[in-house]
Formats: sequence, structure tokens, C-alpha cells
Amino acid sequence: MSKAIPLVATYRLQLRDGVDLDKARELLPWLATLGISHLYLSPPFHAASGSTHGYDVIDPTRIDPVLGGEAAFQRLSGAAQRAGIGIIVDIVPNHMAFTPENPWLADVLRHGRGSAHAAIFDIDWDAGPLHFPVLDGAIEDLLAQGHLAPAGDADDPRLRVYDREYPLRPNDLSRHLCGVTRTLDAPTLDALLAEQHWSLGDWRTSADRITHRRFFNVTDLIGVLQEDPEVFALTHRWIIEQVEAGHIQGLRVDHVDGLARPGGYLQRLRDAVGDTPIWVEKIVKTGEDFPSAWPVEGMSGYEFMTPLTRLLTSREGLATMRETSIDAVPPDYGREVRKVRRELLEQVFTPELRRVAGAALTALALDEGARAQVSEAVGRLATVWPFYRSYAADLAPLSPAITQAIDGLTEDTTVASLIGLLRAPDDPHARAFAVRFEQLTGALTAKSEEDTVFFRSVAFLPLCEVGAEPDLGVIDDATFAAGMAKRADRTPLALDTLSTHDTKRSADARAVLVALSHFPDFARELYTDARQRGREAGVSEQWALYALQTALMLRAEPDAPERINAHVAKAMREGKDLSRHEAPNTAAEAAIAQLCRALHHGLATGELLPDRLRGDFEAAIETIALAQTALQLTAPGIPDIYQGSEGLAVALTDPDNRRPVDWGALALGQLPALAARKLELTRILLTQRQERPDLFTCGTYALRTDEDSWIVERTGEGEAFSVHIPMPKRHSADCLKDVRAVD
Repeated sequence: MSKAIPLVATYRLQLRDGVDLDKARELLPWLATLGISHLYLSPPFHAASGSTHGYDVIDPTRIDPVLGGEAAFQRLSGAAQRAGIGIIVDIVPNHMAFTPENPWLADVLRHGRGSAHAAIFDIDWDAGPLHFPVLDGAIEDLLAQGHLAPAGDADDPRLRVYDREYPLRPNDLSRHLCGVTRTLDAPTLDALLAEQHWSLGDWRTSADRITHRRFFNVTDLIGVLQEDPEVFALTHRWIIEQVEAGHIQGLRVDHVDGLARPGGYLQRLRDAVGDTPIWVEKIVKTGEDFPSAWPVEGMSGYEFMTPLTRLLTSREGLATMRETSIDAVPPDYGREVRKVRRELLEQVFTPELRRVAGAALTALALDEGARAQVSEAVGRLATVWPFYRSYAADLAPLSPAITQAIDGLTEDTTVASLIGLLRAPDDPHARAFAVRFEQLTGALTAKSEEDTVFFRSVAFLPLCEVGAEPDLGVIDDATFAAGMAKRADRTPLALDTLSTHDTKRSADARAVLVALSHFPDFARELYTDARQRGREAGVSEQWALYALQTALMLRAEPDAPERINAHVAKAMREGKDLSRHEAPNTAAEAAIAQLCRALHHGLATGELLPDRLRGDFEAAIETIALAQTALQLTAPGIPDIYQGSEGLAVALTDPDNRRPVDWGALALGQLPALAARKLELTRILLTQRQERPDLFTCGTYALRTDEDSWIVERTGEGEAFSVHIPMPKRHSADCLKDVRAVD
């Protein structure tokens, strides 16, 4: 392994969409001038055709050719070593792409559970063949339209379905069809499909036939059995080789909560990569932490964003926004979440619920006659589960928060029996149930909260964010400082992030709404006006408030109208009340988008943002944006800068947050005033971190107020640093007012 590079700051780069590994290599000089110590890459592995993000891996043992392949990675690694910059790679152990493009899965399609690769994937073979709900209509109609046809040849028989080719069992029928006749009629197709280890169905009606573990409810992703040491060795072979060769200096583990036993997986990974830093993508609620036994540097930073937002938000303004939203948004966040969870269990997570109930039946030694009763008990328990998972599968005890949340259900004897299974460390069937239940609760929590109710409980969108909750309140500087002190003590190398590829809105977008909270009277006027416009347009007042906040965030973006159209459609489908991904209501989406564009126009022309307020409001936005940056770059932990956010980056939910970055403009300084000041502040503070890395990661942390500023003070080992950060009420943004370093 190469000599360790001191951790100062990471820079998250999204590969694909015009950014390959050679482009990453070209950016190294820019990162060096910023003061970045580590380039943090999104997954570079061979992914499904047309992948825009890389999390749909088809082969984790090779670099994707579209990114330049292995040669490009070696060029990048060599250049990074010469520049003194480390490489962090985002790895995806939980799942792979569920597509016949996946060579290991293709072999499973051909040979079934007898395939040499069948043990890689989490498949319930007892529930039936692997099911692909990919058809858009009746199979006989699609055959007549030419969407299904023989492919390959007698030695490699396949069935073409749309633009994908599915391997067939090599028998007389498939060889004859693909090698001789090359034609297919409906009776023959029925006979052919009946012989396969997989099946096809309409995506609208056959999802309950799915037999593989999905990532959340994404059918195109299949779970991987990392608890098997041989599977771990195979899927991590390339990663371990690159770490040992000194080409990788850090790993970020995607979706650790999806794994059967995260603690065991992380220990195996630690044993394989030695002291190479490991971070986990883990989402925690307020008051929750990840298990202390995990051998990792920390989490990937969501837990840092929420306290910072709560510190910067005005208590009075937040109360005003919530008061002015009454009767437009759900009145009780927790109740709304529970309602959505029940709906998802009944309509979306039916395959997962079936598997959990089956594991419970086995563990409780019950027959199929008890399935309905057990399924109901699982649903009741999962509906009130307060966290993503309990780690009972890793033999961790149930936390007091979980015990409190489920207390009202224990009178139900079946629910009580399920809880008993979670507390039964020596029973292998109980452990199997715990794994399945926790994989369900993680997915259910994410889909019900982040991907549904965060688009309904919209009184204040900065708290509708990964790691936050819409009903949280503000915190004072003492509470924030105590959290940072704990962070310095427990996870001094955890990542501190403000924006990621998964945040609903970037830090600079959230800053606009946080600034609005410091103008409560103005906020009341805007919210009241938006609701009135919604009524007049005959659209949902809830979505009118969402449209207003979106228009505010995009108020200065020249391409706002086009981005509004795309974002509103996605947001409404995520919200699942007026529109859904499965059944888009394009008329409702168009009406809300039109309202959003009208509000955006009103903000631009002065109708909604009068000149008497514009200067103070823009100054407050600048103050918040720079305060976020200053607090991030001076906090314990390792700052993680999302691509382009070293300047001004106003972005909404992906794919909006993966738009191209103009690094040329950043390097040349061709920037608006706020972007230029933010870039200057970033460089200055990262220089301070470079000069005193131990002080900033491990030194003591204090935050106090002095008239109209926060003062951050860091001390340790004979070194000291302080910075004054103006508060929003100043309507000023001079974060460089007083930066002092004392040796």
C-alpha cells in the first residue's frame, strides 16, 4: 500500500454524463488549488447500458468501458499520486443490476439455481422463477408487434424482449427456435417460457410475483448475499487489489443498511483493506447513532447537515411558515408516515412482506394457515418502527426508542412473538427473520419518509431532507457545539457534507429558504399569496406552497422554467397523492408547474419580491450560504464538497443535482459575486485545514456568539484557530471579517 495521504477534504465527483476518468484526471490541478486532499468518485464499475449514476453495477470486478476502462483508472491513480491527492471509491455491495446484461445473472437465467453464480444473489427460489415485470401489455400482443423474438443461435439461445436478450435454457426447443426456425408463435412461446428459470409479466400487474430482494422497490436491482465469504471475495476482488496496490485510499460503502448483517460485512471489509478509511452511507434520526462496534471512520455526512440547518433557521420564521401552512399540509407528520407505510406495504412491498412473513412462520413453527395473521403483525410492527433498522440481526439489543415505539403493540400476542424473535440471539431461524424484517424496515422508512412524505409535509423544505424530519425545531449554538464536540470525540474523521447526489436540495438552494425564515412577515405574505393562487387555479394548496419554495430557490437561475417542469413532475410523483411514477397525472403536474413558473416570474419582476426587501433578502441569502460553508469547513470531521458547490450550486432532487459543472468558469473566476466569495472562503479555510489537519479533525470545538456573529474556536496541541461568522440578522456576508490562527 502507498503512504497514507492526510485527510483534509474530499471532493465528490459524479462520473458519467460527460465526465469520465480522464476528465477526473484533468480536474486534479483544480482540486489541488482548492486544498482538496481526496477525490471521491461515484461508482466507476461496469454498469448497465445507459446508466446515469453507476449504482446499477453489472460487474464489480472491472471499470466501466464508457468511463475509459482499467487503463483510464490507472492513469487517474498515477496522476493523483503525483499530485498528492488520494482516491476514494464509492462501492455498491448491497445490489447489482437485475438485467440479462449482468453476466453472472445471465448465467442464473440460463441454469437456474444450479448456476455456479446462483449463490451471489438473494433469490427466493421456493417462491417461483425469477420474475421480470417488464412487459407493457399482453404478451400475445407484444409478440404480434415484434417485441419478442428468438435471438442468439443454437449454441447460445436467447429471447429478445424489446431491446434486451434473455438467455434460454439450452434444450431442443430453444436450440431449434434460435438456430433453425427463427420464428415464434403464441403457443410455442408459451411452451418456451414454461421451461425457463425466469418469467415475464406486465409491470403494472405482476410485481407481486417478484422473487428477488430488491433495492427498496426498484425491481431493476437485485440483492447480493455479501454474508457469504465467497461472494464477498468475488465482488470485492478488484477493490482489494487496488487498495493493496496503493491506487485507492478510501472507500464509501453505499446503502449499508440493506445488507443482511452490516456489522459482519464491515468487519470483513476492514480485515481486507487494513487501515484504509471506510465511510458508510447511513441515515440516522435525531438522537440515533450508528453501532459503536462498526470498524469505520464514520458516516458520509447526512447527520451533519440537519443540525446545521436547525442552527441557522429562525425560530420565529419557522413558526410563521408552519402556522401559515395549517390546513394545507398534513397536520401530523408521524401519522402521515404511518398511513403511507400501510399503503406501501399493501401496494408496493408485497413481495418483501411475503418473505418476511415466511421467515416468521418458520421461526415460530407455524403453518401456512397463520400467514395472514403473521403478515398483519409484521405490518403493524413495521408501520411504527422509528428507525431504518435495529441491528438485531447483528445481535444488537433493541434501543429504548424502539421499545417505546412498539410498546402499544405488545398486547397482540403475534406481535409480541415477533419482538421475541428479534431478541433471540441464539436461534438461527430468529436471526433469519431479523435480517428480513430489518431489510424491510430500511426500505419502508426510506420510501415512506424521504420519497413520499417529504413531498407532502412541505411547510419548510430545508427540513424535508435526508437525515432530517419536517417537524424538527431549531437548536441553539450550545446544542450545535455539543454535537460537534461529540463528533470530534467519537468520529473525528467522519465526513461533513452539505450537498450530495442524494440530497433533495443543495445547500445553496436550502440557504434561500433558511434566509426567508429570518423575514417572518415576508414569509407570511408569500405563503398566504401562494395558497390564494392555488385556490384560484383550482390546484392543491399544499403543492402551491411547494411551488412557491421551488420558485424562490430558483429565483436567480436563468434556466429555471425548464428545470421547474422536470422537477415538479418528479416531486409530485414522489409525493404519490396527485400523481405517481406508475400512473402520472400529467394535467395536475402541468398545472402546478405553471403556477411555479408564475411565482418565479413574480419574484423576478418584483411583484412578489419588492425592491424595498430585495437587497436585505439577497444579503441574508448570502450570509446563510457563506455561514454554512464556514461552519462546515471549521467543524470536526472531514469536509466533503459536492462537485461545483465550491462556487454557487443551486440544485434540486436528482437528476437536477447532476447537471454539468462549468469548471472552466470556476478556474477562471468568471463567477457571480456570491459564487466568487464562497470560492474564496473555501480556499482560505481549506488552506487553514491543510496547515493544521489534526487541529481541525481532533481539536476541541467551541461555538459562541458575540453581538451579531458566531465565533468558532478550535484548540489543541499548542495550536488555536478562530473565525467570526456573521449571523443572518446582519444582512451582511463578510465571513472573512476576522480569521485568526495562533500557533
